[in-house]
Amino acid sequence: MKFLHPSPKSSARGVTVLRVVFGALVMVHGIQKLMAGHAAFAASVAAMGVQKPEIVAWLVIAGELGLGLLLVLGALTRVAGFLAAILFAGIWFVTEAGKPLLTDKAGVTAELLIIYFAISVAFVFLGPGAFSLDRKLARQPARQGR
Repeated sequence: MKFLHPSPKSSARGVTVLRVVFGALVMVHGIQKLMAGHAAFAASVAAMGVQKPEIVAWLVIAGELGLGLLLVLGALTRVAGFLAAILFAGIWFVTEAGKPLLTDKAGVTAELLIIYFAISVAFVFLGPGAFSLDRKLARQPARQGR
């Protein structure tokens, strides 16, 4: 019956697995954009009618790489989750806003963005899980004087 009622330690380990895998996937998106070339990604951003596409393209690439790395490491996890939620909401707004969620195609419109947004928000509430830099740094006692 323990399986049906996991311990806090077990739940924290599960959050760690989710955080590391999710952060790695976010980083992969940034790496793909970077490898394809900033100019190519900026051109696709410009085609969507976004103002200042060169800057937006760098922000998205940097966001995916940087926030993904923070999540993998479990560093500033709640902040990274919050900023990632803003990033994915912004991407959804630019690419999918106004489209119906259900169409004649399989799946839901922008389901990956919706899932990424929801997972990002979850880390704001859940924190880093069992193994993270956040936890390691929080356990160190404050130094007295110098």
